Amino acid sequence: MYNKDELLIKTETILKKNTYPKDKKYPWYPYRMVGPDREYFPGVWNWDSAFHAIGYLGIDDEIAKEQIIGFTSFQDEETGIFPDLICYSDGLKNNITEMYADNFIEYHYTKPPVMADAAWRVFQKTGDMDFLKKIYPRLVKNELFWKTYRFKGGLFHFDADNSLGQEMRKIWVGYESGLDNSPRWDKEPYDYYAIDLNCYMITMYRALHNMSSALGIEDKNWTIRESELAFNIENRLWNDKTGIYNDYNFASREFGKVLTPACFMPLYVGIASNEHAEKCSKIAKEHFLPGMPTVAFDDKSYSLDYWRGPCWLNLAYFAAKGLKNYGYAELADDIRDTILTWVQNDGEFVHENYDAKTGKGLCQKYFSWSCVFVREFILNFD
Repeated sequence: MYNKDELLIKTETILKKNTYPKDKKYPWYPYRMVGPDREYFPGVWNWDSAFHAIGYLGIDDEIAKEQIIGFTSFQDEETGIFPDLICYSDGLKNNITEMYADNFIEYHYTKPPVMADAAWRVFQKTGDMDFLKKIYPRLVKNELFWKTYRFKGGLFHFDADNSLGQEMRKIWVGYESGLDNSPRWDKEPYDYYAIDLNCYMITMYRALHNMSSALGIEDKNWTIRESELAFNIENRLWNDKTGIYNDYNFASREFGKVLTPACFMPLYVGIASNEHAEKCSKIAKEHFLPGMPTVAFDDKSYSLDYWRGPCWLNLAYFAAKGLKNYGYAELADDIRDTILTWVQNDGEFVHENYDAKTGKGLCQKYFSWSCVFVREFILNFD
């Protein structure tokens, strides 16, 4: 089993280890940003920063706010896109630093829209109206980016700049999803209504509604858009053949067949019918226990290759929390306890991901958002 206090201390230590000091050499100065793993990853990254803000709540609320304000300050003024990466190598030499120059900002693609939800959680904890007044217009402009460039026929899809050709676009669509080499993107064309993206947009609309209400703006468009999107997710992304939610390819007009934790996202955001939630719980028991892999254990593409099988704690948390929300507590707690036991047995480390069968730590050893979701499992799961 695991010791909650020990895990909270370990994760706080790693988050602080990965926090850049307030130094003018960094492009995000004066903000104290958190990197994914400062021993390997060069700079700060998009949805990582949103997660890091959540992780720092209760440790240092000012640093939590800085993750949101600091990263969104690099928003492209014309399109409203938030970049994927703000690079600074800090002396690192590896394959990533060879790809990017210091102070390089990656705007060819973005990352899943989790910033608004994180910002709302930061405001709930701090009550800082100045923070809210600063961040709300940026998030409104970012919603316009998604609505303008990533929305078609009532649902959202991942995409990327194709100025460097279709081959790069294919790679970048995977990068924008955050699940770089997931088998969800193995089959062309890459024009999918992604189930997780649309659910993240639900959280964005809820956050924007809450923010506008707190600011006295009362913009009803956010609740209207949330309601319309929730209807389309439930009615168009449920796959009767698989008995779960799936991506839908609007070019080839067929459902994707890969089962991943993204399939449980409608439970996480609370828009699934009880009937659909029950069927999802059966899929979880049959294909994802105990370690909630990023691809179902019995899928032919399952491996230990990054997003093609290992357990990533963010996706595992969303899936387990969704099951918990719908009353499948024993199932959800089994997933949580399995993962936290792995982390407990990981010595001083909290790895980037874990072998979903054995619990062995994989990839980088001091990974910030893994720490965040360990804390979420302990502090906010129940």
